[in-house]
Amino acid sequence: MAYLHIISANRPEEVVELVKLRTTVGRSARSDVCIPDAFASRLHAEIRRENDVYWLQDLGSANGTRYNGNILTTAVPLVTGGSIQIGETTLRFEDDNVSSRFNSAQLIADTTAGLDPSQTISLNARRNPTTEILESQTSSRTDLLGLISKVGVALLASRGLDEVLDQVASLVFEAVPAERVIIMLREQGTKDEMQVKVARARGEAERLKEVRISRNIMVEVVDQGKSVLTSDAQHDPKFASQTIVLQGIRSVLAVPLSVDESDVFGLIYADSPTHEATFKPEHLDILTTLASVASIRVENASLTEARIERQRMERELELATEIQQRFQPAGPPKVSGYEFQGISFSCYEIGGDYYDFIPRPDGRMLFALGDVSGKGTAAALLMSSLHAAIHAQVAANRELDVTVASINAYLSENTPANRFVTLFVAELDPPTGRVKFINCGHNPPLIGRANGSVEQLASGGLPLGIIPTAEYDSGLVTLGPGDVLVAYSDGVSEANNINEEEFGLDRLTKVVQANITASASGLRDKVESALSAFTGTAPANDDITLVIVKKAAQ
Repeated sequence: MAYLHIISANRPEEVVELVKLRTTVGRSARSDVCIPDAFASRLHAEIRRENDVYWLQDLGSANGTRYNGNILTTAVPLVTGGSIQIGETTLRFEDDNVSSRFNSAQLIADTTAGLDPSQTISLNARRNPTTEILESQTSSRTDLLGLISKVGVALLASRGLDEVLDQVASLVFEAVPAERVIIMLREQGTKDEMQVKVARARGEAERLKEVRISRNIMVEVVDQGKSVLTSDAQHDPKFASQTIVLQGIRSVLAVPLSVDESDVFGLIYADSPTHEATFKPEHLDILTTLASVASIRVENASLTEARIERQRMERELELATEIQQRFQPAGPPKVSGYEFQGISFSCYEIGGDYYDFIPRPDGRMLFALGDVSGKGTAAALLMSSLHAAIHAQVAANRELDVTVASINAYLSENTPANRFVTLFVAELDPPTGRVKFINCGHNPPLIGRANGSVEQLASGGLPLGIIPTAEYDSGLVTLGPGDVLVAYSDGVSEANNINEEEFGLDRLTKVVQANITASASGLRDKVESALSAFTGTAPANDDITLVIVKKAAQ
């Protein structure tokens, strides 16, 4: 893992772990690493991980970024101990991947046997715990403490929830003269639904295919939290039912599974069809004791499985975030006479906004900004389809009109009816400054002229993915010296403050108008700063994305 040691005047040293594929550094609170340095730009620099190498790139900051004393003009690889200078703040880069891999390998070697490092039970103790219970068990109440110990040892040897429940069923067969054992647990996320987890007959390894338990017994155990013992269920007025009679059940034992008496999360049920195997009060004592110990182990196993599943989902989300970040351009393109800037902030771990810069073989530069309806994983999946479709069309050297029509037809056929994509896509011809564009239902971009005026580009046609045969007209605009084009997602114009007021197009227009002479990165920072000042502590309600194209003044 890699780290940044942040050293600044009058502040204690801070260590930040680099966990993301792309880590932004700057004065803005939206930066992944926020440094309160007056000489730092709001979005100053970026550290990007490619395989096992970390690269440092300046994001067009006003005062520049130095690495080991040298001003950055392009992305440079970072090495352990390297010094990054941003304003009056020093960030020392450390990478301990080598030692981490060694430690991980050592840990794997130490645990090859599959034993929990915290487990203190010997292999001999785990050899056959149920046999030991059978050999030592008596019907005497004085042996209950010994039973608790034996049951505890047996259950500690179990790992996952299914293994724990199977072990509990085996212990029941060993402890009481039951012919059937059924264990039920409450369905996760419900209050009433109980699910059969184990259903076994004595001497049979396969699970019973059909299981029925008297409703009266279920109510008594699960709803009332009481244990059930009946030695003649066929004639017991409290529990006799059609289920009991049809199955020929004679004796029944049932006890609740619960850590807290007010919250029963399951039950252990045992029955027998013979008169010879009549259950007695001491059998109920034994089963109640077993259930008390088993409840804790089952609860822990359930929590462990839930934690493992949550960690798996978190790893999947981290991978999805990394894949999505790889879709973003590694850096702004370099075109003589022009500046390009793009930035995107997701309100969740993954988002539905898309921006891109794609050079054409003839020197034209395609740039795009899209916004998928909705948020989160579904929007991110559709965004990846949009990214792939645009790159495929450009690789085939399709013209802009054909590209948009093909992408719309593809998305219309392969996305749900309630999903769509807004897209602004354009091509810049650098020698002439002419920009051919198509707007597919997206927010109209702004053109800031060198004379201080600001105008909107035409709104265009329908969003993509709604009507497969929709037609899209292209527009044409020319960037003169000092002019700037600003494309944005609705996460900018519709950003809310704590009073639920929108930032709005008028505020964005004023920011652009007041900063037309700024560089592309400077204008980007001004927009971000105005957004931060307006929204304050209000949480982001949508992804925020900007694309800025600035023609140099003559």
